[in-house]
Amino acid sequence: MKKLLLASIILIPGMALSEIEIKEGFTINGKISVIRDTAKYRSVEKCGVYAASKSKTVAFTYNEKTRACTLYKSIRSISEEQSATSGIIEAS
Repeated sequence: MKKLLLASIILIPGMALSEIEIKEGFTINGKISVIRDTAKYRSVEKCGVYAASKSKTVAFTYNEKTRACTLYKSIRSISEEQSATSGIIEAS
């Protein structure tokens, strides 16, 4: 199991400060809110900022292979996947 590699803080104008726990090599399984696969969301950073801007989002996964950003309303489990990086959002 890989270690937690990074905890970052993202500030979105007009929103509460959120802390995001980043997990490289892991994917989230849960209730999907939305999937975006356009260039606007094609990085972990862009996907994380988008996820933090959505009030009901609790986690996200960016998959390098499919180049998709998936936002989740709830988390059922977390599993290993080499091409994915996930973030769990904890509102402060």
